[in-house]
Amino acid sequence: MEAGLFSWIETLSPWWWIALGVGLGALEMLIASFVLVWPGIAAIVMAVILWIAPDIQGELQVALYAALSIGAMFAGRGYVKKFGDGEPETSLNNRTEQMVGHKAKVVDFDLGEGHIELNGLRWSAKWPDGQSAEVGQVVKIIAAEGMSVQVENI
Repeated sequence: MEAGLFSWIETLSPWWWIALGVGLGALEMLIASFVLVWPGIAAIVMAVILWIAPDIQGELQVALYAALSIGAMFAGRGYVKKFGDGEPETSLNNRTEQMVGHKAKVVDFDLGEGHIELNGLRWSAKWPDGQSAEVGQVVKIIAAEGMSVQVENI
């Protein structure tokens, strides 16, 4: 049975590896597991290898595909870990959190509290103890608390 399977794999066109890669990619989009993308990439690499060397035995194709899948998974996960912090975006539906780091114009100020304007919208703001502000001055948003922001003078 195994000999028949491997000899059948030898007869396959590289397009079958492309179809497997695309199918795994489509399945990945449906279930969003971030697991199937790596074997899908390995299948497409296998297609390229078969175009370069079309006489690879079936056993070697299966072994090479397994090695490529495992290698792609480790390389891909390492790449994602290196360039992504792995933390979900927490400011997606929190508008004030999205403003942290931006600069805004002071609209009014009185005893450490006041209002700023950012993108045409007015926000309640608090300054650190001892800081004062002038109307029209530019400040930096350093933190968010509900519908209010904390600012500091630049």
